[in-house]
Amino acid sequence: MEVKKFYRDYYDRISDKRWNSPFPLRRYIHRANYSQLIHHIQTYLPSGGRLLDAGCGDGLLTWLIAGEFGEVEIFGADISGPNIDAAIQRQHQTTKLKNLHYLISDAEKFPFADSSFDLVISSHVLEHLPSFETGLHEIWRLSKDHAIIALPTCLNACAMVLLGGDDFWKFSPRSPFAFWFGLLRVLSHMGKEGVNEGYAGHEELPHLWRYPWKMRRSIRRAGFSIEHFEAQSLCIPYLGSLSPSIFLRLQIILDRLQAKPFFKEFGYGSLAVVNKFPQDNT
Repeated sequence: MEVKKFYRDYYDRISDKRWNSPFPLRRYIHRANYSQLIHHIQTYLPSGGRLLDAGCGDGLLTWLIAGEFGEVEIFGADISGPNIDAAIQRQHQTTKLKNLHYLISDAEKFPFADSSFDLVISSHVLEHLPSFETGLHEIWRLSKDHAIIALPTCLNACAMVLLGGDDFWKFSPRSPFAFWFGLLRVLSHMGKEGVNEGYAGHEELPHLWRYPWKMRRSIRRAGFSIEHFEAQSLCIPYLGSLSPSIFLRLQIILDRLQAKPFFKEFGYGSLAVVNKFPQDNT
């Protein structure tokens, strides 16, 4: 299967499947990850600046950012026509944000000049590209100095459940075995970049769950320094299926440890704030 051809026609349905998921754990993780990104954007995006969401999917995150930062010009770009159509439709059906722009574009070659954006964000996009390195370089090219990159990483228990063939947000006949099979896959790939899950039922589509140290190495090789590195949600598989109210309290407390030295390696994804110039702080 030709990767880009698949994604040009693919509709992510992020709003339906994740943001508004009927499963508390899945819904919580994706909302928490978006809140985390917005928190860091507040620190690194100057007033009156320009931001690019590189690979915006159906535009939900871009729309949330535009609502939070009305004084900033926001661009959401994605290779998928159906995704951009859904993003534009949301914008028309809700408050029309004048600072928000969408376009269809390949994440390996955006139609913008070098250093066009005060901040570039890439949330769980690069792992889908035919060339991970080309996507990283494009973020480096477009950013004036800072970027925020989030990728799936494989040391979290929920990631291991997915790699073991189960959904971590609900019980199934596979649930008693999935974590252990996923753990075995993670351990057996230690000499590689990570473990490939495939995507949307297609094993041939790249979707690599990286080891956090491999993620940091790739970012540095692309020419960035890393100013800050932390876990995304430190989620516990199946917890929301047992008791949503208890789950929320436990998960929120646990996620306060995301940036701590030991815990930052074990997120359902990892987030790096990167810079084209200064010395690495990690």
